[in-house]
Formats: sequence, structure tokens, C-alpha cells
Amino acid sequence: MENRNYTEISMDDYEKIDSMTTEELIESHKRLVGKTCKCEYYEIEDCGVEFIRKILSLDWGRSIVYHYSQDTENFIQSKYLSDYFKTSIRELLSSEELSDKVVNTINSDKLISDMSDEELIEIFSFIRDFYRKSEQETVKLVDLIMPYLYKLNGKGVVSFIKNNVNNRDLASHILLTSGLIDRASFYSGRGVNYGDLNEENLIAIFGKLLKLDQSYAIEFVKMVKQMKTLGATEFINSFMNFAASDFKSKHLKNEDSNISFVGLYGQARDNAAFASIISAMSSENDMEYQIIASEGMKHSFISRITPILIEINPEITYDYNQSYYYGKSDIKRR
Repeated sequence: MENRNYTEISMDDYEKIDSMTTEELIESHKRLVGKTCKCEYYEIEDCGVEFIRKILSLDWGRSIVYHYSQDTENFIQSKYLSDYFKTSIRELLSSEELSDKVVNTINSDKLISDMSDEELIEIFSFIRDFYRKSEQETVKLVDLIMPYLYKLNGKGVVSFIKNNVNNRDLASHILLTSGLIDRASFYSGRGVNYGDLNEENLIAIFGKLLKLDQSYAIEFVKMVKQMKTLGATEFINSFMNFAASDFKSKHLKNEDSNISFVGLYGQARDNAAFASIISAMSSENDMEYQIIASEGMKHSFISRITPILIEINPEITYDYNQSYYYGKSDIKRR
């Protein structure tokens, strides 16, 4: 493997990359750094970069919620990977006139997850400038920095993402890493369908919002409770509206139509329109069914996150008949 060229090295060699131990991931990455390989869409100079890209995108664009193994999570949070990114950033910015503060931060033993949001803002101001003036082939590693930051647990990193990432981009990322497509028209006309959207997706989104801000997560529960139906189309449109409203449910206009052609053109739009008509004629797509199925999904979702809600605020109460509300009373159990 040490002597392979890019025509021989393929990420197919790592089909079970998510089942490796932390140590195996580190050793595999060490062997690949500096070697060239060919990935799905283009040739890349450093196969080590492609290895990292594959790990960071394991949960991206799936039709079900993906859960990282503990070993893979340990690798993502590890000092090894932090040092790799810091070394790469240092090399990328070697020709830039950096402030002493940025130089000291990059050269320190501090993990990226332990950096403050102020330190990250300073570093990223240089990275953005570098990105704008660099040739495409020199920025592939830069393209991985944000996906990497999204997965780190440090308070400074979370604060940086919350305050410096556009809410729409953040909402899209949350959907795409929670077993959904971020385009509502993809699910147009399918109504409430547990294969498209279910409590597992809602729990995954809740967890990502909770990591950013407890109030975001609580407001999300309110948003879900307020929705009449929970088809993927109306949910995605409502969630994007929710993000645009700074993750607040008050005065939020929830969508209730399971038809959307946004982003579809030509034959794709015609196909979606035809599918929507067929779906609308289905007995399973009548409003009574939609509402009953949605209430069942809300029930399952809220009952599973109730322990977290109690931990956040002991005064939060859940009634199985009324789904979700605030008040000072015990949790009612059936």
C-alpha cells in the first residue's frame, strides 16, 4: 500500500471505515497522508484529506439517521485530528502575514475544540481571505474545516458556529445530517410517511439544536407541537422558516401543504406534479389520516425527549393527550 499511486488507491479500500477502532483510524490516516488517490468525482493530491472527508460525511444525505461509532467519534474529537488540521492550516497560511495572536494559537498545544470563539474568528478571517484568492486545487482541505467544526464539542466552536454561520446554511446542515434531504420538493405529495420523516429524525434534529442552544431545542419542540401534519415536505419548509425566525416558534407560520415544486424544473417538475396528483388520490393521504399519524409521531418524539426536557427545566410538563405544554404539574403517565 505504501507504494501505490492514485490509480490504485481508492476509498473502496475503506468501505468499513466506520467500524475501525480509533487507533486503526489514526494508523490508516498516517499511511495515507501525502499519497495521491482517486475519489468519486475528481483526483485529489492527498489521500489523507479524502480519508477525512469520508469520515466527516458518513452521516451526510442519508435516508435514515446515522450514528457514529464511539471510536469514530473519538477520532473526530482527538488531539491527533486537531493537530492535523492545525498543521494544515499553518501550511496553508504560511505565506500570509498573520497576527502574533493567531500564530501563537495555531502553534500552541491547544485543541481546536478548546479554542475560544474569538480565536476561531481571527483564524477564519485569514482562511476566508486565503480561500478567495486561492486556486481551486489548493482549497480542498479548507472545504473540510467547517464540516469538522460542526462535529466538535467545544463551547467556543459551538459559539462560533451559532454566531457566524447563516441560519439557512445551518438549518440545511442539520437536516442533511439527520436523515433528511434539505429540499422540501424531494418529498412533494407523499404526505405523512414514516419512511420519509419519523421521530428518529426529530430526535436527531432536537439533539443538534440542543448542542447549539437549549432555547433552540425547546422552541423546536413547540414548533413540532404546533404543526397540524408532519409530512416531510411541510416539515422541511416549516423548519427552514423556523431557522429564518432565529429558531423561535412564536408567530411562526408553519406550512401545512405537502406539495412543493421549489427547485424543480422541466421533466423533474412534471414528474413531481404527477406523483403529487396520484398521492392526493390515495386514501392514506386524507386529512384525518395525516393528523392521526402526525399525532402519533409527536407522541413518540416528545415522550422520548421528556427526560431531557425535565433536566433543562423541571417545570416543563408533558400530557399524552395534549402533547406538549408548560406548567407546574407532574408528568402524566398512562
